Amino acid sequence: MSARPFTTVTVLVTANLRGAVETLPRLATLILRERRAATGLTLLLDLGDTCSAESWLCRVTQGRAPFLLLDAIGYDAAFIGGEDIPVPPDAFRRLRDRVVMPLFLWHRTSELTRREQLFAFAAGRAAPPPGTPAFRITRDAALLATEEAGTIVLGDVPAGHLRRVDICWPEWTITDARTIPLEATEPPEPTIAAVLDLVTEEAQFYAQQGEWHEPG
Repeated sequence: MSARPFTTVTVLVTANLRGAVETLPRLATLILRERRAATGLTLLLDLGDTCSAESWLCRVTQGRAPFLLLDAIGYDAAFIGGEDIPVPPDAFRRLRDRVVMPLFLWHRTSELTRREQLFAFAAGRAAPPPGTPAFRITRDAALLATEEAGTIVLGDVPAGHLRRVDICWPEWTITDARTIPLEATEPPEPTIAAVLDLVTEEAQFYAQQGEWHEPG
């Protein structure tokens, strides 16, 4: 069976979670609503700075727990880090084996296929490949999204917000770009709230034992 045709690509983008996993159930509700409103292909990305040393859950799980939650929400990909990779190499390998979404490294070019269409992602100093619909990730705080030599350039997303970029396909041109705040009144998505409780309880238990393993 061939993939369903689409005329738009809607990219939903987050960044700067910094270990604030308690916001993810409400963020999941906002993401679900925007996904339902999209008429074509959707891509859900997290651009990095997902963990923080100030978050006990990040410390106990070596930075892995927030990515398990992003995976449960249904992210298509998550970028690890920025200038630094906050997840130790051994923990990164274990995390990569336990999540469905691909983990993209900073300053690398990565690829993702959705509905039989290949997309490229060039983060930091990496260069987008020619001839492939591509995104360049800059983390520029002043930039929403723009077009540059046939590439969609994505800037940074402030904490507690969701970026939505609508792209005309196959022209690969931006038709709309806006930042949506996560309101305090947004109800939590029940499934993600349950996953958060599970991850937190498991982390608390294994922290007492001196070792943490991903639940499941």
